[in-house]
Amino acid sequence: MKKTFYLLFLLLAGPVALFAQTNLTDSLLHQNLQRLFMVHLPPGFSSSQQRALVVNLHGGSGNMVSAQGFSQMNPVADQNNFVVAWPQGIGVAAPGFSWADGRNTSADQAGIDDIGFIHRLVDTMVRRFNIDSNRIYLCGFSNGGFMVQRLACQSPGKFAAMASLGASMDTGLYRQCAPVRLVPMAFFNGTADPAMPYNGGAMQNPLVKPVVPVDSAVLSWVRRNQCQQAQPVFNFPDLFVGDSSTAQLFRYSQCACQSEVLFYKLINGGHTWPGVFVPGQAAVLGNTNRDIQASVELWQFFNAHPRCQTASSVQTKAAYLPLKVYPVPANDWVQLALPEANEGKLELRDTQGRLVKQMAMVDGFSVADLPAGLYHLVLLGAESMYAAKVVVQR
Repeated sequence: MKKTFYLLFLLLAGPVALFAQTNLTDSLLHQNLQRLFMVHLPPGFSSSQQRALVVNLHGGSGNMVSAQGFSQMNPVADQNNFVVAWPQGIGVAAPGFSWADGRNTSADQAGIDDIGFIHRLVDTMVRRFNIDSNRIYLCGFSNGGFMVQRLACQSPGKFAAMASLGASMDTGLYRQCAPVRLVPMAFFNGTADPAMPYNGGAMQNPLVKPVVPVDSAVLSWVRRNQCQQAQPVFNFPDLFVGDSSTAQLFRYSQCACQSEVLFYKLINGGHTWPGVFVPGQAAVLGNTNRDIQASVELWQFFNAHPRCQTASSVQTKAAYLPLKVYPVPANDWVQLALPEANEGKLELRDTQGRLVKQMAMVDGFSVADLPAGLYHLVLLGAESMYAAKVVVQR
């Protein structure tokens, strides 16, 4: 602690250079609670130069120390000259802690304001370490990834881009998400995750809210960010055949204010951090994909997205309610049961987020020209946003 406070004093007093990477431990007072965090400074750090900041949120039952080994982000920070903040949750989740991500975690039950804490931490980092306010990023794993989604929907604040790993969105947040600003978003999810159901549903902890399918969470950000193009799926080389997993990248581009959406789909991947193999964890958490290094991919994504200054045009239009369609499946025609507020337009997208049809408000439309498969239909322009799945059968 003496080293920590001495270094912070120097940083506040004037420019200082540190010639080896440095880990600092500190705390701040929030809600009359002393909230702990760690800071990793890259080699040669000097407060006279502005740098980017990545805030990394640990998973449930983790802590600010274990997250550093779990993700191996500090070496990437050293190579690319950015700062990492490692805050610690305070909800009890033995052997570590939880975040108040809105799903009724132990931190939620205790009334913890983690949104306020994280924003206050960012303010502290900007002031002490001369952080570039246009290059502040947020990522998190599992419980930390769900916390990222809550912040993205309710208080994106100063973050330029965000990413969730091993997480989706809970059903309540999915319906109510109303971001006030466009946020580039990335997801990393294993299709065989034993702790976070890829296809949605109940979590292992029966006290927390169920979650939506990962594909639904990803496409919700594609819609919010008004992305117009789905790039061809990129298949990463299967470098580690022994990991029993492969990786794909779905990239949605031509989005408003360059707020693209990336989805790293880890085929047969588990509840792990891609690229960081921990012997013995497969039996509990599933396979670790080693074809990609998630921390490297995260930095490449973050570094390409400085903060967008444009307010979201859908900030009051993000409550997705069910829209009734029939028949299911359909062959030639889809009929809609329209809500009372029936002004707006319809968008039909495929499972990769590509816009297939855009129509003025109608009570039905032809699908005779579409290939068999699953499509997502969204009604835009009503008091609430309505969505439905359309299945075409041949």
